[in-house]
Amino acid sequence: MKSFPSNRIESAVDRRLMALDGAMHKLMPSYALQFFMIGHFPEADRSGLLENLLVSNWPADLLVRYEATDMFRESRIVAKLKESILPVCSDALLFARARDAGVKSRLAGVFYDDGFGNTIGLSLHDANRRQYLMLLSGPGLPLTEQALPSLVFELMKALDDFAAGKDKKPPLSARELDCLRWSAAGKSSEEIAVILDLSSHTVNSYMRSAIEKLDVVNRVQAVATACRLRLI
Repeated sequence: MKSFPSNRIESAVDRRLMALDGAMHKLMPSYALQFFMIGHFPEADRSGLLENLLVSNWPADLLVRYEATDMFRESRIVAKLKESILPVCSDALLFARARDAGVKSRLAGVFYDDGFGNTIGLSLHDANRRQYLMLLSGPGLPLTEQALPSLVFELMKALDDFAAGKDKKPPLSARELDCLRWSAAGKSSEEIAVILDLSSHTVNSYMRSAIEKLDVVNRVQAVATACRLRLI
């Protein structure tokens, strides 16, 4: 579980994470659930467990061991959530397809207890279209048809409260979107400058601004994120 040191002033991010963690701890007993993990939905350039993790009450050593296996990207649940908007239930290993494929895992047997015996995975989006992965485990699964919608609604409320406190970036300008569109088409800064009748320096300035607003680190990620958010 993520901890928040008491020897420093809490940041706004810490407070939001603590609120999300508190909401999950309050919610779980109502559905006879024991373990939870919430994180950003894994992407091609950000596929590891720990780098996507927001809050969890999993044992710390389990988180580290699972990350070490590099099996998060091979998740059966994640793979199914990429194909459907419906919740995914599993009574096998929490994530791995390893048992199906006959691959030995250092985590074999770890999840075979009352806490991890059944798991439900959900993919939810916040108002900014950022995608999140939620994994809930416990003896209360599978849920009844009446209980599942209630759980999903409670999770949506907790996520909305968390996301509402985020620092909002200003929207991309028309020129920034133009530069991203042409970059997605494979054009260089020099080519985009000719197309838009700008200097290459100005094009690069627009690209840097777009990269900052999208909270990514380079042009490739900016284009990929803009496509995912359906901005271009």
